[in-house]
Amino acid sequence: MNPVEDTGTEVLRQETLEVYQELSGAVTAYAFRLTSNVGLAQDAVQETFLRFFLVRMQGTAIRNPSAWLHRVAHNYICETVRSSAVQACVSLDEEVLGRMQVAPETGNIEWEQAFRNLLAPREFECLRLRTEGLDYIEIADAMSIKPGTVGALLHRVGQKMRLALRRNGSL
Repeated sequence: MNPVEDTGTEVLRQETLEVYQELSGAVTAYAFRLTSNVGLAQDAVQETFLRFFLVRMQGTAIRNPSAWLHRVAHNYICETVRSSAVQACVSLDEEVLGRMQVAPETGNIEWEQAFRNLLAPREFECLRLRTEGLDYIEIADAMSIKPGTVGALLHRVGQKMRLALRRNGSL
């Protein structure tokens, strides 16, 4: 390797390290929420940052690293999960609403599980990314969908949550 290539590689390593230090916590949390599996989440994060480095080595600019990393982690997890089993979509029916019996005073884990039981996987992902502060464009990039679809998913989330709260007497 000549000194110019070595310097370029070192610059990209440093860039990757800085992005990792800034965003690895958010990507790890996102991967864990998608999988509920520490090992798979760690694999996803490792693969995601490796892909980031390799794409940068090819000279491709990444305009929004946060959205790009979330999308790559999402796609990696979907590929991995899809190869082992097909995810069932949760419908809004009486059985699901019956499981949505969590009082507002309970912990975040119980609320998260209640939302997982109530919402379809894509709706839940969309909600989680929005609560992390991503805007519609970033969520769309992360999930490989259109911004209008993000709006539709979040609208359905709101409807399902209102209906569940009404049925539980909370509204």
